[in-house]
Amino acid sequence: MLRRLLAVRVLIFLISITGMRGALAQTPDAPASNTWHFSVSPYFWMAGIKGDVGAYTNLPPSSIDVAFGDIFSHLDGPTAFVAAEAWKGRFGILGDVQYLTIKADASTPGPLYGNATLKQWNFNSTISGAYRVVDSPVASVDTLVGVRIFHIDNQIDLSGGILPPRSNSIGDTWATPVIGARVTVPFANGFLFNGYADLGGFGISSDWTWQIYGGIGYQFKSWLAAYAGYRYLDVHHRNGGFLYNVSQQGPMVSAKFSF
Repeated sequence: MLRRLLAVRVLIFLISITGMRGALAQTPDAPASNTWHFSVSPYFWMAGIKGDVGAYTNLPPSSIDVAFGDIFSHLDGPTAFVAAEAWKGRFGILGDVQYLTIKADASTPGPLYGNATLKQWNFNSTISGAYRVVDSPVASVDTLVGVRIFHIDNQIDLSGGILPPRSNSIGDTWATPVIGARVTVPFANGFLFNGYADLGGFGISSDWTWQIYGGIGYQFKSWLAAYAGYRYLDVHHRNGGFLYNVSQQGPMVSAKFSF
């Protein structure tokens, strides 16, 4: 509950900055032109994973806890992270896609088995429409409305104990609406701060989802920037025997190519 309250407060703060438009600049600059502008940002998110996952309808969920410093040793397949943007005037389309496969020890769902191993195929993508409500030399603020799409497969292998070993795999695909805001504040000498927050779910396909990001960037060229920050994503979803109540958090580095 405290984490949800934090997400709401951060989102309200970012959106409230839109009311500072007059204070930011008396005559905010309009976007450069009404032509399309694009950017692509490959990134790597060293996200630790913690929470409860389920693959059995008749057993309690298993818990997983992998720190971000150990994530490299738990990657078990292709991994891809990329974000992209397209802007025309004050209107934009933002996309963020991540895919990873992890394998880690999990808690045994009950005393009748020995050990539990989780293998998870994790895809999620956030697609948002954006409107730049503030566009000045002092700061830019974007409001966002979109959808977050998930496809998660959980495979839990249980070693034998009192009962013989067993294995089960279950997956689910769902989409949930999200609203959010993003702020970028340039500093001197090419440095800048950027922050992002969104929340969604609202009982539609997902009980709850929210994320927050804050980082520092450096503009090397008009077409090239690099960022480093910290990101937190929280998801709660259940569908029958499938359970995915998981948070991901850790440092993130990226490069942004604009054209």
